[in-house]
Amino acid sequence: MTTIDTRYRVVGDITIKSKATTNGIIKGKKIDISYGNKKTTNFETISIIQSLQSLTPESPYFLVEVHKCDPNAILAVGIAPLDINSHAGQYNNSLGYHNNTGRVYTSWKVHANTLGLQYGKGNTVAIYVTYFGQYLSTALLYYDNFPVATRYHFESNKARFFPTLTFSGGRVDVSVLWPEAVEQLPSITDIPVSQWIRAPMGTYDTHTGLFENRSKLEDLPVQSPIPLGKNFRYFVVTQQEVSPTDGKGASVGLATCSPLKPTPTCTLMKDYYTWFAKMKMKVGNTIGWGVFYDDNCEDDKAEQLCLVYVMFNKLIVDVLFVLQPEGGFVPIVLLQPYATKVSIERKNILTNDEITKLQGFYKQMLSPAIDIYQKDKVDRDLSHHIFRKSEQVLLSIDDHLCRVSIPKTENTIHYVQFRKPLTYERRFFFVELENISEQCQVTIGIASSKHGLNEAPGLINDSVGYNTYTGKLYSNRKDTGNMRGHQCKKGDTIGVEIEVFEQEMSVALFSKNFRPIGTRYLTLRDHSQYFPTILIENDGDPVELLVYWQTRVSVPPHYSVRNPEDWCLPEGTKIDLKEKSFILPQHIDHSLCLQAPYSLHKKYNHFEIVLLDKFSDNEPPPAIALCTASPLDPPPVSQFKQDYLRFWPTGDAAKYLKQGDKIGWGILFPSEEENFVGKNKEQLIICYLTVNRTVGYVRVLYQPIGGFYPVVIAPPNVNRIKMDFSATRISTQDFTPEQIKSIIADAKQQIEEEQRLAKK
Repeated sequence: MTTIDTRYRVVGDITIKSKATTNGIIKGKKIDISYGNKKTTNFETISIIQSLQSLTPESPYFLVEVHKCDPNAILAVGIAPLDINSHAGQYNNSLGYHNNTGRVYTSWKVHANTLGLQYGKGNTVAIYVTYFGQYLSTALLYYDNFPVATRYHFESNKARFFPTLTFSGGRVDVSVLWPEAVEQLPSITDIPVSQWIRAPMGTYDTHTGLFENRSKLEDLPVQSPIPLGKNFRYFVVTQQEVSPTDGKGASVGLATCSPLKPTPTCTLMKDYYTWFAKMKMKVGNTIGWGVFYDDNCEDDKAEQLCLVYVMFNKLIVDVLFVLQPEGGFVPIVLLQPYATKVSIERKNILTNDEITKLQGFYKQMLSPAIDIYQKDKVDRDLSHHIFRKSEQVLLSIDDHLCRVSIPKTENTIHYVQFRKPLTYERRFFFVELENISEQCQVTIGIASSKHGLNEAPGLINDSVGYNTYTGKLYSNRKDTGNMRGHQCKKGDTIGVEIEVFEQEMSVALFSKNFRPIGTRYLTLRDHSQYFPTILIENDGDPVELLVYWQTRVSVPPHYSVRNPEDWCLPEGTKIDLKEKSFILPQHIDHSLCLQAPYSLHKKYNHFEIVLLDKFSDNEPPPAIALCTASPLDPPPVSQFKQDYLRFWPTGDAAKYLKQGDKIGWGILFPSEEENFVGKNKEQLIICYLTVNRTVGYVRVLYQPIGGFYPVVIAPPNVNRIKMDFSATRISTQDFTPEQIKSIIADAKQQIEEEQRLAKK
């Protein structure tokens, strides 16, 4: 149930214990809020409270003090629009700091240089919008009054910056100091270096003034909570330890406050810049970075062309013209195992000679930078003539956004196609479901210009599509494949990437909320016809989508095969990140699959699972397989061309295995076979089964288009899958070069015999 009074939007079992006086909020007065204190509370659903007073440049900050928090409770403190129906941050263009994981989500994304800390009873968290940009804003998050993370907030409409608390899982009591009750804002202009944000394993020694990496981890970050600007021109890092072998020190650079969305297409804009000395460094050497603006710059946090420079031992040694994103660049230092100690200083004064030198570089480099910037604007242009669409589809386009909207209409089918093809360089586009009804079906995919305006991509030949209502992934009218897909709703983001480009057919990888969910073959041979296509069946209700076409997205999301969250998983799967295990939803009448986002290749040539539970003939263990992106159609005839290679330890095979054993599949790519690739000949590969990392079975197959994807199959009795990611790349000693040649030669003889018999 949702209730809205003059001050709050409340969804679910939330009690506001101390309300404001009739005159409104009292300065300095915290409001007590409790969640889940009724016996009838359903902790599986999400409850929400939002202040109806949005954050503004005059009131940019609010604070939450936690008094009670059950062990299973999830509390997210964030910023969100009033239509949010999930946890803050796990909804398009919302931001949320989660207590149970310490993660800070922004528009579903979690990766950043600053990670946040877990919080609970006795802790205080706060959010400060440090810059209200035209398209992007920046937020600084606090833990017990110390800066702990920075993030972009991607909502462009400032009227939707509502302070938000979301709850589930268990009872929570908090006190909230809403923005209009804040008496004095924390200072963000003079945060001391000692309060720069460091990773949980990093330390700061107050006696020596050194940041330290005592655990000797790689790339341990120390980041400024605020960006460089006119009043914070540059910073200097003194190397207190360097590598004794090559003289490398800690990495020093500039970064955005979190990864940009979408990834920038202009080569002048990047998420991260660093600089390495060409000579061996010594203890005491200094590296600094600074930013230099045009003399007429009025807003040093706006998106603009500017000069960044590197100072080595107090001398300007390098300069670079860049496109600064909204919010500016923050200083960052990455401590290393061999460079575990640095000191950092804030600087703001340049000598007249330094200013003159930078002004000269600025004038010299401005014109070429403008040319690059203008070319990118042309490449990003979305003129209306590029679109093929049905009459009632409205397009609203500016330099950053493309809004696809349909007013309330009679029940009908709507269509929009972007008539620029996906290419190897621009292979990914994504769609934010800004406003759709529960009955609305949006199918997002790839189709040619011959595609009919009333047919969904994927439901005709030579096309692929993802139906948000059913969750099904289609290719050539069929929804068959290892992964069934996920249903989507308002607030979700759908992505489509051409993962593999091949002449005969390519591989499309679908994602939901920047996580992979499944692959399908795209059999359309004409790559110039790989047009992003959206079909909308809106049931007469209004629709609004934000579409980021591939010309405005430089690179797709990158997934790690060692990260369980980056695997394609059945809907409803939960992940134990510590155990690297998956808890599957109930599936008593069918099996479920887990699939890697990428196929096996030279740098990722093996995967394995642990047989976690006891098993028997009646309670069989999981199976492992190597599979193509989706089933081959027509099915292969040759025994050397397969779309599925499975090992299921049942029957006699189960006698040689026990609980706790590891089973895996790997692939060897014989070097002599690589010479055939591109000469109308297919590459033979050696697939091998491992048991506790010892080879137990070998099979030679032709490498299919897109390669073989690791797949785990859970029968109905299996609800837990445990992966072992420590052996994703192995160099097996079971094969000598002579054995590999012999295995391939024997396979080629069998292939010749197979072909001879087929001709009879």
